[in-house]
This record gives sequence, structure tokens and C-alpha cells, in this order.
Amino acid sequence: MNALRAHLRRATSQRLRRLCTVLAVVLAMAAWMRTTYAQMQASEVQIKAAFIYNFALFTTWPTDAMQADAPMVLCVDAEHPLQAALEKLTGKPVRGHRLEIRKINDGAVGGCHVLVLDARASGGVRVDPASPVLTISDGRKGALAPMIVLALQDNRVVFDIDAGAARQAGLQLSSQLLRLARSVQ
Repeated sequence: MNALRAHLRRATSQRLRRLCTVLAVVLAMAAWMRTTYAQMQASEVQIKAAFIYNFALFTTWPTDAMQADAPMVLCVDAEHPLQAALEKLTGKPVRGHRLEIRKINDGAVGGCHVLVLDARASGGVRVDPASPVLTISDGRKGALAPMIVLALQDNRVVFDIDAGAARQAGLQLSSQLLRLARSVQ
């Protein structure tokens, strides 16, 4: 009887150790996956911000759109997921101008040269289609039809261009930019 009890204790102890080992491995994998997911999220935001910066580099504004010593103003909603990544671009050169990031809270976009919209929250923003403002949306098209729409396709950032809207606003998009777009309308 004592031998049976000792055997059961050893078997139970071994099962408990195996269960603890498996549980530790599962918890470690869950923590690793959460860290990897957070890194993927951060890199997506950084990549989209870099795309937006390059859109400004490959766009030509009319000569009367900004003075020679004036900054190029990129406007973004204060609550936009890309806002923090775009803030890091402050001061970078864009076509002979210093990039300035302006947070918009009330939908007022006067003085903006680039406007980054959140497709879910662009309802209060109004832009005259003939004004020289490059409009970019992060995600599907919202209430305001943007000139450039960023999207994810197969875990890659892609973009679509409405060249007609850019022409109407007096903006010239580089042929290099047009070639890289997923679609041009």
C-alpha cells in the first residue's frame, strides 16, 4: 500500500511539473506574440508616416501656394493614430521648405498644404476641391474624397491615387509616385 501511495505521489508530481512547464511555455509564447504584435503596429504607423512624407516630396504645389521662407504645413487630427509618428517629421525639408505639423481639433484646415484624414472621423473637415491641399486618408475613403488613400494589402502598405482630384487642386504628382500606386484614377 505504501509503495502504491509513493508511486501515485511521484506520478502526480511528474504530471504537475509537466503541466507547469507547458503552462510556462504557453505564457512565454503569449507574451512574445503580444510584443511582436506591438512592434508590427508601431512599424505600420512609422511606415505610413514615411509614405506621407514621401508623398509631399513627390508633389509639386503651385508657385503661389506658399511663400519661399514659409513652412510646409501638414495638418492632422490630434486624435489620429499617425499623429505621433508624423510629429517626429517636424523640421524635415520638403521641396525647400521646413515641414511643420499642425494638429487640428475643430476641422479648420486653413493654411494646410497636406491634410491627413482619418476615414472614420473626417466628417467635420471641409476642403475646397480647388485649393492646393494634398489630402491623404489612412484607410478607406470617408466623407471627404482624398487624393491619396493608404491601405494595407497582404501586410504591406499600398496606396491609391485620384489624379483628377490632384489636378483640380492644382497639384502635380510625380510620375514616379503614380507608377508606385496600386491604382490611379
